[in-house]
Amino acid sequence: MVRRMNPRYISHDQPAATVAPPQPRGQEPPSPSRMRRWLRRHRWQLVPVHVATSTYAIAAVADQAPTVGYGTLAVAGLGALAWAQRLTDDERTYGRLVVAGAAGWTLLADAVGPWSIGSAVLWAAGLWVGGKPWWSSHRVRGRIRVDGLVEAWPDWSTRANLGGVRVASATAGRVHDRLRLELRRGQQRARLLVEHLEDLASVRGIAPWRLRIDPQITAKDPGLVDLLITHTDPWRDEHGRPVDLPHPATVDLDAWCQPARMADPIPYGVEAGADLASVALRNEQGGRFIAIASKKGGGKTVLLHDLMAGLCKMEDVDIAMVDCKEQGKASRPWAPRLIRRATTPAEALALLAWAAAENDRRGSESPDPVLKPTRTRRALVVIVDEYGALALGDDRVMEQVEVLARKIRSASGGLVLADQRPDSSTWTGALRGQLDEVIVGRLENRRDAKAILPSLDGLDPTEFELPGQMVQQAGKKGRQVESRTWHLEQPSDIEALVEACRDRWPDNPITSRSTKESTVEQPLPQRGQGAQSVREQIRAGLDAISSQDYSGVPDLSVDELRQRAQTVAPPEPTAEERSLDERIYAAIKEKPEGVAMGDLVEMIKEPRSTVQVRCSALRRQGRVRTDPPRGRHARWYITVSDQPAMSNA
Repeated sequence: MVRRMNPRYISHDQPAATVAPPQPRGQEPPSPSRMRRWLRRHRWQLVPVHVATSTYAIAAVADQAPTVGYGTLAVAGLGALAWAQRLTDDERTYGRLVVAGAAGWTLLADAVGPWSIGSAVLWAAGLWVGGKPWWSSHRVRGRIRVDGLVEAWPDWSTRANLGGVRVASATAGRVHDRLRLELRRGQQRARLLVEHLEDLASVRGIAPWRLRIDPQITAKDPGLVDLLITHTDPWRDEHGRPVDLPHPATVDLDAWCQPARMADPIPYGVEAGADLASVALRNEQGGRFIAIASKKGGGKTVLLHDLMAGLCKMEDVDIAMVDCKEQGKASRPWAPRLIRRATTPAEALALLAWAAAENDRRGSESPDPVLKPTRTRRALVVIVDEYGALALGDDRVMEQVEVLARKIRSASGGLVLADQRPDSSTWTGALRGQLDEVIVGRLENRRDAKAILPSLDGLDPTEFELPGQMVQQAGKKGRQVESRTWHLEQPSDIEALVEACRDRWPDNPITSRSTKESTVEQPLPQRGQGAQSVREQIRAGLDAISSQDYSGVPDLSVDELRQRAQTVAPPEPTAEERSLDERIYAAIKEKPEGVAMGDLVEMIKEPRSTVQVRCSALRRQGRVRTDPPRGRHARWYITVSDQPAMSNA
C-alpha cells in the first residue's frame, strides 16, 4: 500500500511512484535463499541422509576407481572414529556400527554393482536403521530445539517489546535449553527481561512457568542474562501441576539402607536439572554447620526427615536431637536411633551443654588433628528444630549454640539448625560467620531471607509456589541450587526405615526422660523459664492486697483524691539526693542558653533515670524550668527568684 502524499511536497522533476501488480505466490519458484534457510533449519535431521549419500557416492567411485574410492572411505571412517572419541560410550558404539555398516555396504556394492536393485534396497534399509537412533537422540533433538529458538528470537523478542536484546549463545539440555542474551549496555537491565517473561511465554504459546531466569550469570555480569526454556520439568506434569516425589526409602527400602559414612553427601530431593540434591555434613576440614529456614507449610519438617533418613543409615554417626515443638511429635519415630533427645526447653539447654563437652571429649581422644569417624569412634550430629523460639525464650540457648558451632569442626561433628522465622536477634553475626551452607524454603518476607541467606541476589524464597521447593547456597559467592524435597512424613515409613537400620543403632545411648517412649506429656512454658515465677509473685501480691480491710477508707471522687495528693508534702530528700540536686543545679546554671537532658546526663555522670527524677524534684521546688514544658526537645533553665513553685509538675 502506497501512502498518499500532499502534491505540494512531491518533487516535479521525479516521476510518481507506481505499484507493481501483485503476483500469485503459487507460481513463484523457490528462491535460493529460501532453500538455504530450509536446509539450514533441517541440517541436523539431514545428517544421516548426507552420510548415506556420501557412502553411495564413494561406492560409485570405487566401482570405477577402486583405489580412490577405498582410500576416501578409509579416510572418512578413521576421521569419524577419531571424532567419536569425544562422545559418550553409547555414542561411540553407534559411530563404530555406522562406519562398519557403511564399509560393509560399500564392499557389497562393489561386488554386485552400486546401481543394482538389491544394493539400492539395502542402502535405503541401512539409512532407516542407522538414522533412527540419530533422530531419536536427545542431543540431536536439543540441537533442533535450540536452532528453532535462535531463529525465532528476533520476531519473538520484538513482539514481546524486547527489541535490541540479542542471543549471544545457545545450549541444549535434558531439562531446559539455555539462551544467553546480551542486553544493550547502559539502556537495558535484567529486570526488563524478568518483567516481560509472561509476554515472552504468551508470544511463544507456552506456559509461564516454562520460562525463568538463571540468577548466577546475572549476578556476575548485568549485561548478560540466561533465559532457561524448560521442556521436561521433573517437578511438574505436562499440565503444570506439581508431581509427588516419594522418598526412595518408601520405594525400595533395602536399596536405600545400604551402609553409608558421614563423608557421603546426604541426598534429600531433586534439583531443577533432574539431578539429586544433596548436602554434606563433613568435608576434608571437618564437620559442617547447616542452617534450614522455612515458614509453616514450606517443607522444613519434611527436609529434616529426609536428612534423618540419610543419617540413620550411617555407621559412624551418633545423632542428638532437640524437638520442643508439640512435645517432640516429629522426632518420636526416630527416637530409637537417637543417642539423646530433648523435648522441653530445660532439656534442650542441658543437651546443648552436653553436646559441647562431648565434642571436646571426642576431638581430644582422636589421634588426628581432625577426627576421622569410624564405627568405634563416632562423630556427633546435633539437630535443633525451632531454634528461634528456643533462643527467644532463653538467651543461654543462643550462647550454647554459638559455642557448639565453633567446636564441631575439629570433632568432625555436624550441627543443623532449623527455624521458621529467621531474625537478626537470634541469628547473630557470630553464628552466621560459622555457617557453611544454607537451605531455605518458602519464607514470609524478604526480611526473613536477609537474616539467613548469604546473598539476596538470585532466587527469591518469598515467590516459591511448589511444596517442598528449596534453594541451597554455600557461602556468599556459592552457586544457588533450586531443588524440591522428597516426601517422607508417614510415621510407619519412618519406623520401617529405623528398624531396617537396627545394626547401626548406638551401642550405649544416654537414655533420658525424652528419649524413652513414655505416655507422660509435660506442658511447655508459655513465656520462658522465669515467666511462671513472676506470674506467681504477681498473684500473691494481688491476693495480699485483696485480703486487706478497706472498711475505714473514705469514698472519694477522682478530683478529691487528686487535690488531696497535691496537698501532701513530698518526702524530705536524703543527703545524697541533696548533693546530687546541687550538682544538677550548678550544671544547669553554667548553661544560660539551656541544656538538654542528654548533655546533662553526660555532665553529671549518673544514670539517666536518676537525673530525670531529681530534675523533676527541682522543678517542683521552682528552682529550674523547661522550655518547651514537655517533650524530648525540652531544655532546662534556671528560674528567676520570684517565680512560684510548681505544685503539679
